[in-house]
Amino acid sequence: MTRTTTPTPGAARHAAAPVASLSRRRFLRTTLIAGAGVAALAGAGFAWLRRSPVDSLPPGEGIRYLTASEYHLFQHATAVLLPVQGTPLTPLSQVPVVQHIDHMIGLLPGHLRKQVGMGLTLFDNAAVVSGWHGRRFVDLETADAVQYFDDWSHGNTIQKALATLVKRFVYVAYWRDPATWGPVEFDGPVSEKWGLAYLGNAPLPDQQAVSQEAVQ
Repeated sequence: MTRTTTPTPGAARHAAAPVASLSRRRFLRTTLIAGAGVAALAGAGFAWLRRSPVDSLPPGEGIRYLTASEYHLFQHATAVLLPVQGTPLTPLSQVPVVQHIDHMIGLLPGHLRKQVGMGLTLFDNAAVVSGWHGRRFVDLETADAVQYFDDWSHGNTIQKALATLVKRFVYVAYWRDPATWGPVEFDGPVSEKWGLAYLGNAPLPDQQAVSQEAVQ
C-alpha cells in the first residue's frame, strides 16, 4: 500500500472548520475591532510592540501559500504544541509540519483561505494586548505561549475558534505524516486500506426515523 505524506482536502477543511463555522459578519467585526485596538497602541507610541525579529526572515523553502508571518506563527506554534523532544514520538526535525500546513492552506477555497489568514493575523497580534504580554505570539516564551493557548481555549467564541484553528492545523499536519505512526504503532487510516472515498461532514442519522425503523 502506498502511503501519502500530504494531507487531503478533507483534512484541510477539517482544520479550517472552526473559522468556517463562524458568522462571517461577526468575525470580520471582531477582527476590525481587535486590529483597531493594536493600532491604537501603535499610535500611542508603542509601535515597537508589533515588530518581531522574525519579520525580516523569509518563509522556509518550498512554502507556496503561507505568508512569511503565517509561516513563522506555525513554526512557533508547532514547537509549543508538540513538545516531543525527549519522548519516543517522532522528532519535529523528521516531520515537515509547516510544509504540510502550507499544502492544506493551498487546498482551501479562496474565500476560506482569506478568512483563515485574517484569523491567524488576529491570533498573532492580539497577544500584544490579550493577557498584556506586550509582544506578538511569535515572540512569546514557551510558558507564555502555552498560557495564551489555554486562555484563548476558554475565551469567547472567536478566541476559542482561533485557538482551535491553529491547534488543528498543527496536529493534523503532524499526525497525518506516516513518519509519526511507528512510535504509536499505528499502521494507517482504514479508509486508505479499504479504499473508502471521503464523503465530507455527513449529517447524523435522524434519530426519530431510526427509532421508528427499529420498532418496525
